[in-house]
Amino acid sequence: MLAPDTRRVLLEALKPPEGFRIDRALATTYTLDLMAMLTAPLAFSLFDGIGGKADASSSAEASEHLNPFALLKAVRAHAERTTVFCQSTRISAPPRYQRLLAYLEDSVVEVNAPSEGGVFHPKMWALRLVGSEGEVKYRVLCLSRNLTFDPSWDTALVLDGELADRQRAFSANRPLADFFRALPSLAVRPPPQRVLDDVARIASELERVRFELPPPFEDLRFHPMGLPGYTRHPLETAPRTLIVSPFVTAPALEELAEGGVLVSRMDELAKLPPESLAPFEVHVLHDGAEMLEFGDTGEAPARGGEDSPPPSGLHAKLFVQDEGWNAHVWTGSANATSAAFHQNVEFLVQLTGKKSQVGIDALLDGRQGEPGLRALLASWTPPDKPAEEDPSAKALEERLRVARSQLGRVTWIAEVTEGPDGFATRLRSAGPVVIPADLTVRVWPISLPRDTFARPLESHAGHAGVDFAARSFEALTAFFAFSLITTVGDQRAEAVFVVTAILQNAPANRAARILQSMLDDPAKVLRFLRMLLASDPLDILEGLAGLEMTGADPAGLGTGAGAGTEVPLLEAMIRTLDRDPARLDAIHQVVQDLLSNEEGRRLLPDGFLAAWEPLWAARKSLTGEVAA
Repeated sequence: MLAPDTRRVLLEALKPPEGFRIDRALATTYTLDLMAMLTAPLAFSLFDGIGGKADASSSAEASEHLNPFALLKAVRAHAERTTVFCQSTRISAPPRYQRLLAYLEDSVVEVNAPSEGGVFHPKMWALRLVGSEGEVKYRVLCLSRNLTFDPSWDTALVLDGELADRQRAFSANRPLADFFRALPSLAVRPPPQRVLDDVARIASELERVRFELPPPFEDLRFHPMGLPGYTRHPLETAPRTLIVSPFVTAPALEELAEGGVLVSRMDELAKLPPESLAPFEVHVLHDGAEMLEFGDTGEAPARGGEDSPPPSGLHAKLFVQDEGWNAHVWTGSANATSAAFHQNVEFLVQLTGKKSQVGIDALLDGRQGEPGLRALLASWTPPDKPAEEDPSAKALEERLRVARSQLGRVTWIAEVTEGPDGFATRLRSAGPVVIPADLTVRVWPISLPRDTFARPLESHAGHAGVDFAARSFEALTAFFAFSLITTVGDQRAEAVFVVTAILQNAPANRAARILQSMLDDPAKVLRFLRMLLASDPLDILEGLAGLEMTGADPAGLGTGAGAGTEVPLLEAMIRTLDRDPARLDAIHQVVQDLLSNEEGRRLLPDGFLAAWEPLWAARKSLTGEVAA
């Protein structure tokens, strides 16, 4: 179980073993935060450098990798080898645009479930790892957490295995391979050929991976759900089942278990009829567990859809059934709902082990001195009055759902026209779109502020479109935010989401120009140097966002009145000299690169060398070397 304050666990799970690098990555998620997605190629780039070394013996090599353009190029390269499949219209609009998001435009594939009314809900990763001798390993992650920064209690399973030297597939792996193989067929628009090639290769190789069983389990099975050939769910009705699920429906409970232990959310439990809960010992997370969710921010996250972390913080999905001396544990994306087991695309992994170690009571009460799940739980007391649904709110929700679904099944094309004032963009639907009269739809590129640039989506001859006046090169994007607003009586509801469009006629050198624009003035160089002192990809992502800012000495040396709220660079370098002096080697490499030519020397801020040279001399003295 992952606690809400352990979002870095995913980054650790993505880190390859020593001697290996990440060659390709496929991921699936229901909701997608583009900034969270950007952490993956950024982390992969760091893993290629000092982050992937067992020691820092090759400081020169690591520093070379962390020079400004090398790191940004590595992020771009890894982004082009990473593909994320997500439910259409479930991409959140970022509060702040980051130019590196342009590298993700061909790496995001929006999909829909084959079943009418179903959604694409799995949270999986498949990492292809290549060693120094060309050997291939795989790491597969099965999660309950989406690719977002949402804090929540979740589950995570990490499976490692080697690609076997054999022609025949392992039959147990075929469902896993079939799951990834089917993803392109669910896409709203045809994925790029690069994506098709990556999926075909990874799916084919996954069939021949010999996975290691995580102790103390003795057997492993893969269960895709909601795809052709995989429409029957893997659980049988059992006399006693442990069910952990943030969303619950009465028919699903009856289908899954005759009774047992149910862990869910207060608001979900309040919706269920008492007779559905009667056979179960019912629990919720206790207050102490819930408080962990808000430890960083002091406030609860906003609700953003069916699968967003709820106020209780519970987002894990877990099913456990005892059978004789053994027990079966299913973990993955499926909630205990009828939609999950009969309409959605989901993924569960079934693990089998001894009941004494992984059975219902062992997981609840713990074993060998370790606390069990029960330590996080409190008994649930039904409310005095049954929960009442607001019919107006229900109508608003349904109206937005239908409109969202329609807009999410359309291919959008963004046609760019270059003129004397910059680049104009026309967004249009490739297929027919009907905008209901009771709905207001506004659209804007995510690279521009909503308040200034949002435009009404208009319908012409059955197609929908909107024109955006000429803007700068940096404002070009394939990501467009949609706002849907509707009212019933005096109640108003809004849905905001992002769609990916096919960007046509964009400058051919766009990717290279974006990279160059990230480091084009001394203030940005200062921020980059400050960023290099961070070791956590999430902190470095914040630093990259800072490269978008303008202004004198925003994070600077900390000597002027314009210094911002970040730790000033000089203070950060002094602290690094004391705590981890080897990290200053990356700064040295950047400084040497910049001093090697006139353009680079222009980018070094005034006064920087006077502050840097004594620090570098001190760093060299620690190793007994003469400062160069």
